[in-house]
Amino acid sequence: MDNLIAIGIRKRIEESISSELGIPKSDAEKIFNFIKATYQENTEEFGCIEFNTPNTENLIFGDGQYYINMSKGLFLIIAHCLDITLTRGVVSHICSMLGILSQVYYKTSQKKGETCLLREYLRNENNLNVHTYSYLKGGECINNDLSCQYHSYNGTCCIQETNIENILSDLKIIIGNLHIEND
Repeated sequence: MDNLIAIGIRKRIEESISSELGIPKSDAEKIFNFIKATYQENTEEFGCIEFNTPNTENLIFGDGQYYINMSKGLFLIIAHCLDITLTRGVVSHICSMLGILSQVYYKTSQKKGETCLLREYLRNENNLNVHTYSYLKGGECINNDLSCQYHSYNGTCCIQETNIENILSDLKIIIGNLHIEND
């Protein structure tokens, strides 16, 4: 599987993400911010080499140099969760690297609540039981960054169990159609 490997200042990493995925720099910045918030500590996949010396290195490198070594498939998932639109060519290329038929790629709808339920599905360890998601109904909206028809003006989630059931059944069909080829 192809990885995106880069080292440099933040701007260099963002440019690498932008060029590899064929997305605008503003979307690459969103992905970088997500990764930086997710990877609080240095790991094999992502980290920051900070220069905490009072000399001129801080003027050159700013807040440090970053390194990244992540699967391009992971970027596809991050972009999808952040609702970044990828070109069809990028999607089919990444899907082919992962062994997924690109015909089964499906764009979820924020408006219909699909993106929210997909996020919650991933948080709930791929659980398709409708009752698992009862915490969404009438509570504070968990994914308030999404423009969803179930998000009320006062910040509560107005989704009903039947809506959750319908969305999860659609996700189940989509997830069931993903065929991953093993070597």
